[in-house]
Amino acid sequence: MDQKRHKRIYALHSWSGITLGLFVYIVAFTGCFALFDHEIQTWEDPAIRLPLADPPAPINTIFLNWISDNLSEEEKVGSVNFRFPNQFEPYYRGFLVVETLREDGGHDRRFISQRWDTQSGAPLSERGDGAAHWLLDFHRQLMWPDSLGGTTIGRGLVGVAGVILLLSIISGVMAHTKIFQELFTLRFFRSMRLKWQDTHKVLGLWGLPFYAMIAFTGAVIGIVTLLAPITALLTFKGDQEALVAAVIGTSQTAPAGIEAPMISIDELALITEPKSGAPITTVQINNWGDQNARFTLLFKADTELASVDSYQINGVTGEPTHNGSRENLSAANRTLGAMTPLHYGTYGGVALKIVYFLLGLSLAIITALGMMMWLERRLHGNEGARPQWFYQTLSKVTVGTTCGLAIATASILYVDRLAPATGEGRIILVGWSYFAIWAAGIFYPFIRKDDYRAATEMIAATGLLFAALPLLNFATTGDFFIVDLFPNTQPYAWVDLFSFIFGAATIISAMALPKERKTKSASRQHATKLAAKHTG
Repeated sequence: MDQKRHKRIYALHSWSGITLGLFVYIVAFTGCFALFDHEIQTWEDPAIRLPLADPPAPINTIFLNWISDNLSEEEKVGSVNFRFPNQFEPYYRGFLVVETLREDGGHDRRFISQRWDTQSGAPLSERGDGAAHWLLDFHRQLMWPDSLGGTTIGRGLVGVAGVILLLSIISGVMAHTKIFQELFTLRFFRSMRLKWQDTHKVLGLWGLPFYAMIAFTGAVIGIVTLLAPITALLTFKGDQEALVAAVIGTSQTAPAGIEAPMISIDELALITEPKSGAPITTVQINNWGDQNARFTLLFKADTELASVDSYQINGVTGEPTHNGSRENLSAANRTLGAMTPLHYGTYGGVALKIVYFLLGLSLAIITALGMMMWLERRLHGNEGARPQWFYQTLSKVTVGTTCGLAIATASILYVDRLAPATGEGRIILVGWSYFAIWAAGIFYPFIRKDDYRAATEMIAATGLLFAALPLLNFATTGDFFIVDLFPNTQPYAWVDLFSFIFGAATIISAMALPKERKTKSASRQHATKLAAKHTG
């Protein structure tokens, strides 16, 4: 590769990282914790640490009464979902969409949910969405409200982050011509810049296959949702359902307009997936109460890389329908269905999630290191055409944003556990706390007036917050993760164990950092003093 072309590629790698690096860092770091949304949910809400009844109490009559009690004469059932109990949600759960016809022909919708105890069938109180929901939703769509016909702009922006990451990966590989040599180059006893540079290269090269996979799947998941309304507008006059039917097919059946009794939910609980034998997890119901009701049965996918295995039955007779099996899915549907399991590591257990976490954290670290290296060359090197105050300000913003995000992530777990808020107030409190703590973190380096020391202190604070989470859990519930880790592992115990290990490792990392940031001038002064002492 000629020198000019190499410089252009290197410049593309650098500028794509520095202009949008913070955004990529935010998506990568939040993704590490979005992996554990189910485990965190059991940690934040002790009320759902329930024993599973064996056998569970019948639920069909309770479920039917719940639907009828939530319907007025002017309303009709839009759709119904029912979840069977599992390790993370040890209770029955129903979701109901109620529709009211408007004068203009459209529909107003209400969303209702309810949980029931598996031993007695009694209703369980709903605390509302909390930190687990916030961490997952902020990662996948930045908590952006629905728009563009149900699509979120936030999810599209997250997809753009995947595209940027792919661009950085490709340009980074092309810019580094000595890849095999750099795989094993770590100069720990050289300058700070060389330590950052070597760590950036080694982590980036060893984790390259994972980063490429995460970037591609994230881009597909995000960009597809952003382009769907635009494509539908251009080709199907805005009809997104027609677009979906054309690309991946559809299994929707029109209602017959004839009332009919539905098959019992208790009967469905006995059904297993024909090939894998996996128990049913969820039933999605369309045309409720109609002769053409269709029940889509979902099972944990044990036989292929997919979010779920599924097939469809007639909601009245229980007979399988011709278009309900995964064997009839199109190639596009199967490909898109593999993106989410690949991206979130749901095709494995906790061990796989931990591997994903460590690799995702390394991605966030190399993104932050890349930005700091760019600033380092301008603050303490010969590059840069702008005044020093500009790069110093940018350095403080970078430190505050990256370290402040970590502190905010740990802090909302404390807020969620200790605050008495319920319902919608809970997620609102968690969200405002998240941004308030993050904003305080961004301002801290400016108050501290030393971004290096600010970074060290904030890293240590992050470690303390995570390491102390098991103490918070024990103090508020009496549950101790060492007792509940084996043999019948409670999901919350993994959160306690891993947060303690992660927090301790973060504290050790902060303590291992030099107390002072040595600049070139400081190094020269130190060398001069040593020389003077030696000659004296």
